[in-house]
Amino acid sequence: MKGGRRWFLWAALTYAVIIAAVTFGLFNLYDGSRAILDEALGQRLLGVAGSLAEMSDGERIFFATVGDTSEGYYLETLKEKWERIRRQENLAEITLTGITLADRLDDKIIFSTSASLEVGGPNDFWELDREAVAQAALGKPAVTRLYQLGGPGGLMQKSAHAPIFNYIENSRDVVAIVTVSGNPDFFSALGALRGGAFLTAAAVLLILVLMGIFLFQINRSLERYRASIMRQENLAAMGRMTAGIAHEIRNPLGIIRGAGEHLQRVIESAGIKDEVADFIPEEVDRLDQILTGYLAFGSDKEAVAETFDLGDCVRRSSGLVSAELETAGILMEIADKLPPAPVRGDPRRLQQVLLNLLLNARDAMSDGGTLTISMVAEGTSVVLAVSDTGTGLAHVPDGRLFEPFWTSKEKGSGLGLAMSRRIVEDMGGTITLEDRVSARGARAEVVLPLESDK
Repeated sequence: MKGGRRWFLWAALTYAVIIAAVTFGLFNLYDGSRAILDEALGQRLLGVAGSLAEMSDGERIFFATVGDTSEGYYLETLKEKWERIRRQENLAEITLTGITLADRLDDKIIFSTSASLEVGGPNDFWELDREAVAQAALGKPAVTRLYQLGGPGGLMQKSAHAPIFNYIENSRDVVAIVTVSGNPDFFSALGALRGGAFLTAAAVLLILVLMGIFLFQINRSLERYRASIMRQENLAAMGRMTAGIAHEIRNPLGIIRGAGEHLQRVIESAGIKDEVADFIPEEVDRLDQILTGYLAFGSDKEAVAETFDLGDCVRRSSGLVSAELETAGILMEIADKLPPAPVRGDPRRLQQVLLNLLLNARDAMSDGGTLTISMVAEGTSVVLAVSDTGTGLAHVPDGRLFEPFWTSKEKGSGLGLAMSRRIVEDMGGTITLEDRVSARGARAEVVLPLESDK
């Protein structure tokens, strides 16, 4: 568990570092590309604005601004040339704005290729970046910053301003400013770049998530495989242990069985009928079967199977411990008539499972209590439940309870539940053990497939 938690923390940290690195890299890519595009567009706009300023006659424009109507034809011709250039260069607009000598920023639009700007009115776009306009008014071409019209989500805009000079008596005065604005379509590259960056980040994140799920599944498979290996090692250890003591146990068992049969003959010859005497050879046989089961458990040998009624096995098992439970102050509740439930397996080994569950319930109720046995047929399976009112499982995980050689009892071997699970699984069933939800104590449930009549 600690190793799995450590692996998860390292994986989460690695993922966080990767995501941070990818995000930082994409942000730098977008930011750097935006700066390059901004610079490239600014230089392009400055070049166009400078060329238009060079091809313009500042003196004729000056006279037009002071009311000389004879220069109207020149302005119309200039506007037509600039419109052709605007289309060729794919620009948003080109505007010629005159400025007075008294106040170099008292702007009045001479003409514009944009219908949104009115001739004779102020150039509203200048308010977006007055610093660049002020530089142009002083005779130095300038480019505005990249901004959005209407705030976030609006169209991107960038303009360049170039001065037009009027050379009079060796003086050089700025009489007008030509403004060139980039087409918003040019900035779609930035939007595509931003969208591509977000899409790349999302794709990387999705790949990381899928890789995380894949690695998590691999880790779970490795954990299951590791648990299986440990279980096999425990089984091998159990096999070595049981093989070493099997011979020593079977010898006294044979003697006990012979003594029990002799006692049966003596009692019968005296005309006495006592079922208790029959238990001796039968229980010796059961102990021998248990020992054989331990050997099979350790060596993976298949047990001999037969069809038998689960109800008979339950009644016999409960009868063997009824007196012991009564002495411990435990009330055993079991239906007088259990439903017929033919199952296939080894009845002696299943009896060992039931006795183990009943005795575990007894150990959990040191001060007495109630032990309930129920059996219900559900479809093609039969569910056998053993419930007690004891101390419960203290939230021990189900997998831990059935682990070989693990026990919470001072004198336990840790083999009872492990053997029980192996026996039930060999019969094609399942066994679970959990705390009761609505009452005190624990509940063991054994589910076995019913044997069909076919």
